[in-house]
Amino acid sequence: MTKFRFRLERVLRARRVAEEVQRARLFEAETAARALDDAARASVDASVSSCDVLRADQSATTLDATRVLVAQSAHERVLAAELAARRRAVEGRLAATTERAAWTTRRSDVRGLERLEERERETFREEIDVREERVIEETAARRAEVARHARNRGASVNPSQAERGPR
Repeated sequence: MTKFRFRLERVLRARRVAEEVQRARLFEAETAARALDDAARASVDASVSSCDVLRADQSATTLDATRVLVAQSAHERVLAAELAARRRAVEGRLAATTERAAWTTRRSDVRGLERLEERERETFREEIDVREERVIEETAARRAEVARHARNRGASVNPSQAERGPR
C-alpha cells in the first residue's frame, strides 16, 4: 500500500511555526496591554484621591494658600500621569490588536493548508478504495472465468463417450 504524502508538508510545518511565534507575540502584547490598563486604572485612582485632597484643602474652614497650591500642583502632575498612562494603555491595546490581526492571518493560512491536506488525504483514500475495489472485482471475475472453464470442460465431454466408460 502506498503511503500518503502531503506535497506541502514543509510549507505547513513552516506556517505552523510562524503561527506559534505570532501567538507568542500576541500573548506578550496582550500581557503588556493588560499591565498598561492596570497602570491606567491605578493612575485614575491616584487622580481621584489627589482631587479629593485638593477639594478638602479648598473647602477647609481656614484656607492655607500654600497647601492649596501644592495640592493643585500635585493634582495637575497626577492628571498628566493619568493622561500618559491612558495613552500608553491605548497604544498597548492597538499593538495587541495589530498582533491579533497578524496571528489571525497566520492561523487562517495554517487552517487553509490543513483543509487542503485533509482534502488530498480524502482523495488519496478514495483512490486506494477504487484500486482495492478494482482488484476485488478482477479477482472475482478471474475466479468466475476459471469456474466457467471448469464447467465447460466437464460439459464438453461427448455424452456417448461418457456412456462407454474409460478405455
